[in-house]
Parts: sequence; C-alpha cells; structure tokens
Amino acid sequence: MRRDHRAIERVLLITFALNLLATAAKLGVGIWTGALSLIADGLDTLFDGLSNVVGIAAVRKGSQPPDEDHPYGHRKFETLAALLIATLLFITAWEVARGAVERLRDPQPPLVNMWSVLSLVVGGIIQGCTGVWEIRQGRRLGSEVLVADARHTIASLYVSAAVLLGLGLVWLGYAWADPLVALLVAGVIGKIGVEILLENIPALVDQATLDPALIADVVGNVTGVESFHRIRSRGAIDDVAVDLHVRVDRRLSMQAANAIADEVRRRLLDLPGVNDVTVHAEAQSGPESALEIQQAVALAVGEEGLSLHELWAQQTDGRIALHLHVGVDPNLSLAEAHGQVDRLEQTIRSRLPQVAAVHSHIETANPDLLPTARVSRGLHERIESVILAAADAIPGLTDPHDIHVRQVEGQLFITVEALVDGALSVSAAHALSTELQRAVQAALPNVGEVLVHLEPKEG
Repeated sequence: MRRDHRAIERVLLITFALNLLATAAKLGVGIWTGALSLIADGLDTLFDGLSNVVGIAAVRKGSQPPDEDHPYGHRKFETLAALLIATLLFITAWEVARGAVERLRDPQPPLVNMWSVLSLVVGGIIQGCTGVWEIRQGRRLGSEVLVADARHTIASLYVSAAVLLGLGLVWLGYAWADPLVALLVAGVIGKIGVEILLENIPALVDQATLDPALIADVVGNVTGVESFHRIRSRGAIDDVAVDLHVRVDRRLSMQAANAIADEVRRRLLDLPGVNDVTVHAEAQSGPESALEIQQAVALAVGEEGLSLHELWAQQTDGRIALHLHVGVDPNLSLAEAHGQVDRLEQTIRSRLPQVAAVHSHIETANPDLLPTARVSRGLHERIESVILAAADAIPGLTDPHDIHVRQVEGQLFITVEALVDGALSVSAAHALSTELQRAVQAALPNVGEVLVHLEPKEG
C-alpha cells in the first residue's frame, strides 16, 4: 500500500492548530483561577499539540525512499516518534502527579466560576471532534502516529469530564477534590503512554508481525512448493517484511525454481500490509540425495582440516545415518583428535537436518609427501609373479600390468592395473579388485597397501 505522507502531514497540522485552541482555553482559565486539575488538563492538551509537531517531523523523515544507509526505508522513524509521544506523556503525568501531591499536603481552594466550566466544555468539544476525525484519518492512511495521537486526544474527553466533576466538588466546598482529580488525570495520561509503548515496541524489536500459520496457509497452496521453513516477519502492521525458505523438486531447473518463488512472493504481497517479501528457493532433499550428502560432508571435512577416507550413508525408517572414516593429524593426542571429529559431526548435523546420526572412525592421515625407495629387481620380479598368479586364479580378471612397487618405512606399497568386462557393475568390479588385493597381501609379508585399478576391456 502506497502511503500518502502529505495527507498525514496535513492531518497533523490541522490537529495541531485545534489542540492549540483547546490548550489556550483550558490553560489560560486554569492559571487565572488556580485550578490545578484544569491546568493539568491544559498541559495534557498542550503536549498533545507538541506531539503533532514531532509527528510531522517523523512523517517527513519516514517518507524518504530507501538509501544506502537505510535499505529498508525510513519507516521506523515514525514508530520512534510514537515512542517519543509516549515519553512526553510520562513526563506530563509525573509533573501533574507531583503538583497534585503538593496541593494535597497544602490545600488551596481554586476559584470556580462560569469561565472554568465554559473552558472545559469548549475544549472538550474541540478535542472530541478532533480526536474522532484524526483516528479515522489515521486508520484510512495507515499511520500509527495519527492513531496514537488521536487516542490521546479522545482520552482528553474523559479527563475533562473528571476535571469538571472535581471543580463541582470544589464549588461545594471540598478543596481536596481538585488535586485528587489532578492525580486521576496523571494516571490516565500515564496509561495512554503505556498503551502507545505496547503498540510500537514490537516493531522496533522485530517481533513477528504476522501469524506464521497465515503465511504457511498461503505458501502451502502454491503449486511446486514441496515444503517450507524459517518463516519470519517484522515491521509495523502496515509495512510488513516477510522472508522464508521454500523447497522445490531438486530436479527442476533454476528458472523453474525461480518461477515458483516468484509466485510465492506475489501471493504474499497480496496480504494486507505486506510490502516486502524475500523468498529463498532450495532443493528438496530426499532419500535419493546421497551425492548431495557426500558433497556436503566432504566440504565440512575440508573446513576442519581433516581427510575423508570413506563414507557410508544408510537409511532406516526415514532416518539417515552416516558412517565416516576420517583421517586426522597423527601428531594429535586422542583427546584433540576426538574433539576435532566431534566438531565435524556437529557441523554435519546442523547443515543436514535429514541426517539423524553420524558415526566416525578416526584414522591417521599424513598430509606430507612420503619418502619412498625403489625395491630390488629380484623383489620386484617376485611380487610381479605373485600378482600374475593371483590374477589367474580370479575368473573375470585378466592382464595385470603397470605394476609399481615402493617401500616406505619398511612396508611395501603396490599398485597394479588389470582388465575386466566393461559391462560389470561397479560393485562386482570392486569385489574382484578386493579379492586380488587380499590374495597379494596373504602371499607377501610387510605389505602396507595394495591399490588395484580396474579398466574395462576394449571390444
């Protein structure tokens, strides 16, 4: 909704002029007659007029468009003005109450005459008409400054009525009625200030403006939205900003996902008072997203300075559990390594809500280049013969070649390539490589690692 700031300023100017007229009637006669309750009523009206001036300045500031320092606009300056009005009301209430207590201790009967009554009646009529008109304009224009100020103005009718009753009691000879009514006026003024605070503080502390259930009802009816979360809203009731995350089918293109997000944004902007909507589109995770889980885990492992040796993802009854083999610095103590892996598991669970449990097996990792040495020609030939014999005994595995042997700290590290049928599944091929690896380790002492690289047969 586009706010008519000029219209709001015009209402405040007219209200200010009428408040000054009522103030002159009440305050002038109150000072002349010495009626503390009438003076309090006049001060109440005067501060009501001064709040109009504050409101005009705030509306002008709030009407400025967003800039680099205020990317969300200047709307909250108007809310700050409403809080300043509440502060003025508290000051007025305090001063009136203090004067009333002093008058109760030292009663001084004020002068009650026709002018006292006439000032209250005239001031009450002016403020009553002004308040009703102002609150209607405030609701029409969506301005909490106008509404807050109008409530103060309308409440002055009850204050004037109480003052009129007090002056009647004074005229009957009860001098204590004047300061007592002044205390009542102070209480009414303070109550109005509290109400204004309660209405405007939520916008300043970013309290949720809209019920999340209302937003969820709108978003849930948009075709293509599979789930949504992190719904937030803030701002004044007529200037609401909403942001949320929606999940869509992970197989959709970015263009299609953006189209769904745009539809969500359009429907939320149709809600009363909503002027800004930010929608974050995400891919819906599911049982088939094992690759995404692996990528997210690998990223987290790298951030912790660890190495990922192996990852298994299992799903049971809709709950995903991860089993990791994590390499750590061998120079760390067990407690240090355990703490590092614990942080890794916490990071994984926070980034992947679909993961219910993470189980890690700690292994040593050496980030340095290992110094290696060649083996003797005789040992190399012996190892080749063992590999050839082991491969001949494994059906489906042929032509072991490109055999490399290195020695590291007394242990043998062997790599070998072999051919298998290209139509085999990865799991079947892996079983063949594991069988060859175990056969070589069983036949040779001091073997630290055997890496078997399988290639598909051509033709």
